[in-house]
Amino acid sequence: MKQFRSKLFMFVAVILIGVQILAACAPGASTTVAPGVPTQPPTSPTEIIPQTGPTEAPSAMPAEAATNAEKADPLVFQQAMRKLWEDHITWTRVYIISAAAGLPDSDAAAQRLLQNQVDIGDAIKPFYGDQAGEQLTTLLKEHITTAVDILNAAKAADNTKLEDAKKRWYDNANQIADFLNKANPDNWPLGDLQSMMKSHLDLTLEEATARLNGDWVADVAAYDKVHNEILEMADSLAQGIMKQFPDKFMQQTASQKQIDLTLTMNKLWEDHIQWTRFYILSAAAGLPDSDATAQRLLQNQVDIGEAIKPVYGDDPGNQLTSLLKDHITIAVDILNAAKAGDNTKLEDARKRWSDNADQIATFLSSANPDNWSADDMKAMMKSHLDLTLEEATARLHGDWAGDVAAYDKVHNEILDMAGMLTKGILGQFPDKFN
Repeated sequence: MKQFRSKLFMFVAVILIGVQILAACAPGASTTVAPGVPTQPPTSPTEIIPQTGPTEAPSAMPAEAATNAEKADPLVFQQAMRKLWEDHITWTRVYIISAAAGLPDSDAAAQRLLQNQVDIGDAIKPFYGDQAGEQLTTLLKEHITTAVDILNAAKAADNTKLEDAKKRWYDNANQIADFLNKANPDNWPLGDLQSMMKSHLDLTLEEATARLNGDWVADVAAYDKVHNEILEMADSLAQGIMKQFPDKFMQQTASQKQIDLTLTMNKLWEDHIQWTRFYILSAAAGLPDSDATAQRLLQNQVDIGEAIKPVYGDDPGNQLTSLLKDHITIAVDILNAAKAGDNTKLEDARKRWSDNADQIATFLSSANPDNWSADDMKAMMKSHLDLTLEEATARLHGDWAGDVAAYDKVHNEILDMAGMLTKGILGQFPDKFN
């Protein structure tokens, strides 16, 4: 692994507001929402499943009878588990970017990443008890702190420390796999868990190596692989829990097509906020990967347009992509004007950006007027813009705690947005998703 040449960049003003709204160009139809599809964004699994008390770790609790009101929606639980692991990879990458470049927010990013391990441990407490949750958190925190050791050793080109840290990292992964297998041996076979954990480590190491070597194309590609793999891991863990504790969950009433649409929309919009954040970090600090990150962010606009073509057709999909690309390129104009301190260009770009947002809202409403009213679309867009501006402003002012908190709000809001748009599509085309 080549030593990364660390350099502290001057922090510059940045306001990058990248907003995309899933849209269509077909007339409105039925307002019926498909049964079994949740209409609210997912929350933490600890809020979905009531706590039933501690037990010996990591053995499972006896299943108890639960009323329908106490049972969790399977799709909501799956989404909540995905969100936890999305946070895991997002904050891992933020830390890698910040620590590798010596940015001043690395400590705040590390603390948010460690908090994610607490959140994951808390998520299993309703099933396996407090002691098991704390034990998993401890193992996951070791996973993070050892990864930090790997990064530091790689930056210092200390191969002895690097090999030692890598060995401890993979040993820790096997400990996590063993822990999970003992908790749920019928649904989480040890070999599968070991393979899953090894894949996660291999891909994260590939991502970090590409960044340390300045291979920005590979860096972007590696994160996409990390993202796909972590969703597979989250789904495997969620399915294992639901199979082990069937009495805690409602009957799945959503069709597979409804589930697929819901999860696909979530990932598209999480791609959006993740790559927006990564671009803000890189462009603000003048890092050399900003162009590669911008291209990946623009690709997300193409992906969203492609996603609606099976329902609305090629022309609407292309029109949506064009609007979204305009939105991103205007946001770049805002960034450049802010960095140059050119208030005239900044105000002009912000006006064009606002006008473009209104065009997207109109596009949405005209595409699906029965489910996406103009007022709702404008309110949805304004909320997302306001939160993204809050995120960028906190970073602009070096308010790292505010920067972290703002992204968490952005994440919650984007899932709300994805859910609202998914609900509208299902309401407009119920026969396509039976």
